[in-house]
Amino acid sequence: MNTKFATLAVLGALGLIAAAPRAEAADNGFYLGAGLTRSEFDTDDFGSDTLDDNSYKVIAGIRPLDWLAFEANYIDLGKASSDFVGTTTKLEATAVTASVLGLYEVGIVDFYARAGLAHWKFDASVGNESDSDTGDEFTYGVGVGVHFGSIGVRAEYEKFNVDRFNTDINTASISFTYTFL
Repeated sequence: MNTKFATLAVLGALGLIAAAPRAEAADNGFYLGAGLTRSEFDTDDFGSDTLDDNSYKVIAGIRPLDWLAFEANYIDLGKASSDFVGTTTKLEATAVTASVLGLYEVGIVDFYARAGLAHWKFDASVGNESDSDTGDEFTYGVGVGVHFGSIGVRAEYEKFNVDRFNTDINTASISFTYTFL
């Protein structure tokens, strides 16, 4: 993971924790949200070690217990391109995920880990040749969130693997959620 990518995740988490003492805890329930993502494509098969892009995600979930949530996300993993020895490489990916989140509350701050399944679509082109594929892979991640009543803010890291293209996709995101109480 490159330094810019790690710095974004750490600064987001520290900002959430710093704001926490002035917030109120949220009740459990159904929630919707959206966020900004930074995706990093780690691949050796396309003539470049790392390509990255900014994009977005949409979130829907339910938290029936203080320590448990179920969540679905649509994540536009971005479009990345580079030129390597006169050849242009372009990568584009999206994913729909279904995950279980295990949460640990410290006051109004939630630390969580997620595990689930991602259905991804991946398009790649190198020069004049292109290929695309879809598949299902395991996904996992960690995050920290703070709730201001029904409003939540969170920072998260999630990882995807696209085996066919020998590519790992690392995603950091800052998201806002609204819980319907």
